[in-house]
This record gives sequence, structure tokens and C-alpha cells, in this order.
Amino acid sequence: MDLLRKLQSHLGEVLANPAGISLDETLLEKFDGQVTGVQPAMLFFRSGLRSYRAPEANLSTDAIPEEERDTLIHQLAQLLPNLQQDPTPVTNFIQLLIRPLSYTFSRVLEIQPAVDFHAGLKAPSSPINLVTLALLQKAKLSKSDADIVASKPEVVAALIELWLSTPDTAVARRAHDAFLGLLLAKDGNPPTMTASSNQNLMWRRVFRDKDLYGLIYQICSLDTSVQAGQLSKRDKTVAQGRLLDLVVKIDCDAIRSTQIADVEERYGVQGGGLLEFATTRMVDYEDDVLMYMTLVDFFAELLRPDHSMVQPFDISIGPPYSSTSLDFLVSTGLHSRTLSYYIDSPRHCSLDLTYLYSRSANYLATYCTYNPIHFLQSETVIKSTIARLSEVLENVSPGRWAQGQTPKHDLHVLASLPRLALLPTRTSGSPLFMLPVQPPSEDAIQSLATVFHGPSEQDQADRDGEASASRALYFLYLERNPNMWQHIVKAAETVALKEAALAAIALMKSIITSEWGPLPADDHETGFALPTEAQLAESCHSPQRLPPSGTLAMLTPPALENVISYLLRPAQTFSNLVGGGKGDVESAAYRVAAAKFDVLVSLKPKLEEVAQQTGTLEDAVAVINKRLALGVLGGSGEPGSSVGTMEL
Repeated sequence: MDLLRKLQSHLGEVLANPAGISLDETLLEKFDGQVTGVQPAMLFFRSGLRSYRAPEANLSTDAIPEEERDTLIHQLAQLLPNLQQDPTPVTNFIQLLIRPLSYTFSRVLEIQPAVDFHAGLKAPSSPINLVTLALLQKAKLSKSDADIVASKPEVVAALIELWLSTPDTAVARRAHDAFLGLLLAKDGNPPTMTASSNQNLMWRRVFRDKDLYGLIYQICSLDTSVQAGQLSKRDKTVAQGRLLDLVVKIDCDAIRSTQIADVEERYGVQGGGLLEFATTRMVDYEDDVLMYMTLVDFFAELLRPDHSMVQPFDISIGPPYSSTSLDFLVSTGLHSRTLSYYIDSPRHCSLDLTYLYSRSANYLATYCTYNPIHFLQSETVIKSTIARLSEVLENVSPGRWAQGQTPKHDLHVLASLPRLALLPTRTSGSPLFMLPVQPPSEDAIQSLATVFHGPSEQDQADRDGEASASRALYFLYLERNPNMWQHIVKAAETVALKEAALAAIALMKSIITSEWGPLPADDHETGFALPTEAQLAESCHSPQRLPPSGTLAMLTPPALENVISYLLRPAQTFSNLVGGGKGDVESAAYRVAAAKFDVLVSLKPKLEEVAQQTGTLEDAVAVINKRLALGVLGGSGEPGSSVGTMEL
């Protein structure tokens, strides 16, 4: 503790004569390193004359006795207003001292001289802003403490202004976290819990106080002529993005309904509250394409059922199979307008599409993921989407697939569509059939794996229909690409193209572990061109019913002689290589070998299950057990040669 006494003495000297004695930053760093166990050189990095703590540093000052901690904080608090040099070392050290959870907001209120939160938030100094926010954030851990902050409207106003207006992104992020935490504070629970916010005084202060509620609208409004001193257009777009980031997290009934009619009507809002303002009145989407990108991303996030930390938004399990968010986007015309940048791209200018095409594609993919049945009821949207995908994929040359120049956004859409929508119809084929397996393309193979696997546990679609459609799509694709498994195995063996090799192996696993279902037995209207069992067999020129599961499909030609043989062979190694690059090649080879081994591990229980049900395949199980016993790299033998004798 000698260093502690020395530091306290030095701080006293600087406090007594701040103009004549400079703060010894080295002494601060030494003490910092002693109590945290981190070398001083690691604690700070310098930029010119300023010194900053690395934000990711996970440091603790638990070793400092609480009484000594309070003494240091009081000394630093007295020193800060009179310091004649860069305050960053002092503000960083204060933040370190108050980091423990045991240092509560009540202790912050005991600091002398008393913390002037309003002045600290209004100060034109990022270090002062940051330390003030760190002190203020202590209140978010308790509803009663948050209520104390809420009782000071001038502090809340300064916090809102700082969050929306500061040009310093680090300060803005800390202000966002403080504001969000105070809005969600609730005794006995973490501030990020799902909770009813209408009992939180901070919430009522912000959304029932005309001045504070109006301040948010004023700062983010398109109108730059309301009063002098408003933000520039560029700074307003930054504020608008920050507001959207918060709104999606606190989305609830209160955000979607009128709170203070006078304020909302002044900005053209007609009953939809802050959500209507943020989505339809705040952004000039025709003149500010970059801000519109942010807005489209916001729409996509809004469709996720778990987007809000305040109120869950479930998707309707019955007609119209929608959600509160989707209903809002549809009713305001935002849904169709956002989709149009993808499904009706020719009617938009090329400059807008440069920025918005990918965002629109992501919105469509999110829509299909969380509202697939609603999508399937939109015949026009389905036709436009399939036509767009077909047009894009038709124009991708083999060279572009081979070089990785793939239409990633379109493939994301394709892999997110309900599988029922991908089935060919009497008048059109399926864009899925345009995906190649040769030349090997990581993105194309991954898309095939997603579609062929079938519905996941989180899938919101008609699970039975999706399970049947994924099985039908696999066999229909295989019929059009009879050499599919030869190409996939070749890709898996090409370790030099590691990502494509891993994708090929993942495709094998996706089918082995697939969730497939039977097709209708009778020839009747099944919707979305879902064939019957007999029709599928006829389309695939099969004299008998096609395998009902992915496991049995892998034990049927052409997968049997290609995939199973590949899985049983020893892994490729490159231990005989010398010179540069050997380590990289060996690393890639091992990753591929491990992925291949994992597929075999997944195949074993599936095969055992079939063997138990049918009383066959015991020889196949024995061969797989033998290969698994050899480990990831396998032995020097050739167990693959036993494939032909497996009892099927």
C-alpha cells in the first residue's frame, strides 16, 4: 500500500496547486497496474498527447479497500474541475475505481463535491462525458436509483441530447446503453429483462413529459428550420440512426400508439406513436439513400419475433399468419415498397439499387424466415421472387461460380424461401435447379444443403409440407444432375479449395440428418405443385417408391458408391510435403478430415435406427464402426472397398 499512500499524497499536492504541479500520469499507471495485475503498457495506448484505456480490458480493483477507494474517488472528483491538463487519465482511473458492482449509485451520490450530472453530460469533452455516463449507469441496476435520475428532467434531457447529438461514437454508445438501461431498470432483475415498462418512472418521464418527448422528435426531425442551433443534415441522419437502434429494442404497445398527441401531430404522426414517426416521417428516403439503407435494415430487424427487450411479438399461428410488426409494415406500405427494390428492381434507378438491392434481399429473406405462410399466400410476391431468382442465376457463368463471384444476396433469398415455393410448376421450373455442383461453389453447395435438409426446429413454416418438399426437391435435383455426388465427392477431396470442400461435406451431413416427410399418396390438389409419391417416382424414372429418409437416400445409388465409399476411406494427409506452406495445407487437411469424420459419426446412429427397424444393414453398421475406431485420420487400409458388399 506504499504506492497507494504515494498516490494519495501526490493527488493532494496537485489539488492544492493545480496550476503549478502537473499530474504524474506514470504514477497513476503504476498504481493501476499494481491493483489490476496488468502491466502499465497494456493499460493505456497513446494517440498524440491523449491517453485512452482499451475498452475491452476486463480489469478489477477489488484489491483496494473500500475506504481507500472512496478516498481516491473523492480526491479525483475534487481535482477534475481544476485540472490544467488532459483529464483522460483521471476519468479513466475513476471509471476503473467504480467498476465493481458493489460500488452502487447510492455511493455515487455520496461523492464530494457532488457529481453534477447535467454539467458532465453537457461538457464539450468526451472524457468528461464518458466518466459522467459511467457514474450515471450505476443507476440502471436498481429501479429506485433509476427513479432518482428520472426525477431530474434536466439530466434526462442532457442525456437524450448527448446520445443523439454527440459526434463521438464511443460517447454515443455509452449514452445509448445508459439511457436504455434506465428505461428498463427493474428491482431484482437485470436491466435487459423482458418487463412491463409502464411502471418505470424513467419511462413515464420520457414518454409523458412533453418537453422531453418533443426533444426526441425535434432532434431527429427532417425539418432543420424549427429553431436555431439545430443539427446539420448529416448529423441529423446520425441521430436518426441512433433513434432507430433504440426503438427496435424498446418496441412495445406504447411505442406504437399515441403518447402526447400535440407533439406527434406537429410532426405529422397520425396515431402510430414514435414507431410511425421513425419509419414514415423521420427519413427522407427519396433524397437520403444511405439513411434509407439503415431504415430497411430496421424493417428487417423489426420482423424478428425477439427484436424487443420490452415486449414479445409472437407470430400468428393461424390466419393471416402474420405478426404485429408485419401488419404495421404492410398497412403503411413499407412492406411492398421495401420488397420492390428486389422483386421489381428494373423500375428503380441503378444508383439506388447499388445500395438498396442487398438490403431488400435481406428483408425478403427475413420475411420468409419468420412469416413463411404469409409469403406463401402472396401469389404475386412468389411469382416475382422466383422470376427474379431465375433471371439472376441464369446469367451466372461457370467461371463466376468457380471464382467465387456468386450472387450471395440472391442465394440468401433462395435458401430462406419456403421449400414449397421452390417446387417446379407446370409452367415454370425451379431456380434451385440452376445451382451447380460443378465447378464447385461454396455458396451454391451451402444453399443446396440448407434446402435439402428440410425444416429446422425454429422453422415457422408448415413443417409437414416443408419436410415433404425438401425430399421432393432433392430427388428432382438429382434427376437433373445425375453426377451430383461424383462432383460433390471430388469437391470434398480437393483440400486446396478448403471452403468448397467443407461445404461439400456439410451437404452430405445435411441429407443424412435431414427432416424429410412423405408425399401425398393420392393424386389430388396438393398446392404449390407438391407431387404425389407416384408422380415423384415417375419424374425421377424410378420403378419403385423413392427412399423416405435422407439416410436411406445415401445408401441408394448414386450416393452409395460415391459418398459412403468416400466417408470410409482414410483421410488425406500431406505429411510428406516439405518447404513453405506445409503447415497451412496440413491444417486444412485436418479440418476437412475432422468434418468428414463428423459426418460418419452422424451416420452411425441413423443407420443403427434403420437396422433396428428393418433387421438389415448389420454389415454396414459393422463397417462404419470399424472405420470410426480408426479415428479422424483413419488407417492405411481401404475400408471403402467393403461398400459393395454391404447388405442393403
